[in-house]
Amino acid sequence: MTLSFCLTLLFTVALSPGVFGAAEVAPGLKTESFDHDPNWEGFNNHVVPKKLPTVIQNFGYSTSNIAGKAKGEIGGQIWRSSTRASYAASIPAKTLGEKLSASGTFALTSTSGSSGAFFGWFNAERTGGVRRSSLGFRFAGEGSGARLTLQLVTDKNQACGTKVTPWIVDKAKARGEGRKFRPTSIKNDGTRYAWTLNYDPNANGGDGQIQCTVRGNAASPEEFESKTFTVPLPKGYKEHGTTFDRFGLMNSERGGNPLTIHFDDLQFDGKSEDFSVDPEWIGSGNHASFKDPNQGGAHDFGFLAQTSHTGGSPGELGGTIWRSGAYAYYADRVGLLTLTNRLEARGKVLLEAAPPDSGMYFGWFNSAEKEDAPAQAGNFVGVKIGGPTRVGHYFVPCYATMSRARPEPVAARQHPKRVSVERSEGPILVPQKVFEWKVVYDPAGNGGAGTLEATLGSESVILPLKKGDKEKGGSFDRFGLFTTRIGGSYVRIYFDDLAYTSGRVGR
Repeated sequence: MTLSFCLTLLFTVALSPGVFGAAEVAPGLKTESFDHDPNWEGFNNHVVPKKLPTVIQNFGYSTSNIAGKAKGEIGGQIWRSSTRASYAASIPAKTLGEKLSASGTFALTSTSGSSGAFFGWFNAERTGGVRRSSLGFRFAGEGSGARLTLQLVTDKNQACGTKVTPWIVDKAKARGEGRKFRPTSIKNDGTRYAWTLNYDPNANGGDGQIQCTVRGNAASPEEFESKTFTVPLPKGYKEHGTTFDRFGLMNSERGGNPLTIHFDDLQFDGKSEDFSVDPEWIGSGNHASFKDPNQGGAHDFGFLAQTSHTGGSPGELGGTIWRSGAYAYYADRVGLLTLTNRLEARGKVLLEAAPPDSGMYFGWFNSAEKEDAPAQAGNFVGVKIGGPTRVGHYFVPCYATMSRARPEPVAARQHPKRVSVERSEGPILVPQKVFEWKVVYDPAGNGGAGTLEATLGSESVILPLKKGDKEKGGSFDRFGLFTTRIGGSYVRIYFDDLAYTSGRVGR
């Protein structure tokens, strides 16, 4: 029997009327405007990386001849970093209502683990959501080479795309033992690759479609090099207000390492560029050196005295929350609550930045667990912010009952499976927009089985509790934000003007 289970059981017993003479809790609504430090409890919410790498961005125009027919090209050493760096042509604003076309060559000469770069159309001002308003190729480097993905991310931070370098399934291996893997099929030995990229807004029944080809000059081309890759845009993507004002090279915006890549013999939107002379494209942070503290798992969230991202006077809750690294939370002590209590919370929220594969949770949970998130360990009622890349980040109700046994990892070096129950769809938390939100748990709803409702702006979604889940129990002594440990990127998010159920109102 684990320590966390014993503590959870003790909390639940203490809530039962008449046990050990304990008085029944009478919860009320507590408010918090964050105009001063609320002295909430923080656990791993400010993580300083053990090592700060020195990022050295060094790319732009060069007289070298690596990727093309003659001297003159663009590229160089580009680091994966949360600080954006780019070298690109300024172009008249383009939208997804217009045809886009480009072609050229590229060559990689060095790669390292956790390296990456982007090439294509993007918007110089769209920092919220990191990849917002971009269409092109994404390179993901390892020591042996790189993987390549074709991807569109709209201004609403919703994405579609396809893997150009494929997944391989080794059927001789059992599931969970490296049976499915994705080789680094783009070589890093200077092999030249010719590519084409086209977007047609009228294809796919008028919803828009992207196509690309990639072929290297090696003697034995791989299977993907003979294919045309097609990405139909989901309905409605063209109306997301996506605009592009740059065409060129940009780093992948997450802490990592460098790769070296060059591009040449470009044609884009009716223009040609062989780089025989300096094109004098616009560089931003492309020649820089600095220590980068924003590394994977380096949580940095809690009370913020000076910021006001959600509006109003300074003071709010939030920061950078990773979907990786140590489990962390920042929360108020709310006494002891259970699934027999009606729970309600409301406030304002702004999602500033949210790359794919990121997310977090907030609501009522149990602080006895210090290793796994409540979504994996149990005892939670609230909201999950996250979702598949194609939609961006859902704002959905989520709960987990008391867990009577710690879930086992599904494979070596993996975290336990999620035990929480959540809605598969719901309102979408669009970056750079302030929303009012509300979440209500009603133990009498759904014929007494319980319901959990989440509202974002004018949209609401209800999650009925599964039959018998309320009887399984759950105990909660904190209300606030917490991370999930399933691996991924980060969200930068802010909350303010909160009201939430607490058993410690007025204490």
